[in-house]
Amino acid sequence: MIETPVADGVVESAPVRAQVPTTKLRTDGRLVSVLRASVGSAAGEDGRANLAAVGSLLRKQQPDFDSRNWGYAKLSDLIRATGLFDVVTAANGGVMVQQKRKAA
Repeated sequence: MIETPVADGVVESAPVRAQVPTTKLRTDGRLVSVLRASVGSAAGEDGRANLAAVGSLLRKQQPDFDSRNWGYAKLSDLIRATGLFDVVTAANGGVMVQQKRKAA
């Protein structure tokens, strides 16, 4: 169960979903599209985007977006699981995301 504080100490519980495997994540066109668009919009000239900025864009564009719908507690875990992005922790502790380059 995932427990989410609601108000005044009240906790709302939701069942934990099984993690959707990479092959199914990659074929979820809506998910792939929204992740690529958010990373692309948040990316700098070097193609890297701060994960916090990506998450913020996702919440603005799709307020109902929640990585837990695919069984991942954190957005970074969901993005890693797609296998479509490079995810690295920067020296300052921030997490950076970049679309993987296609093999030539």
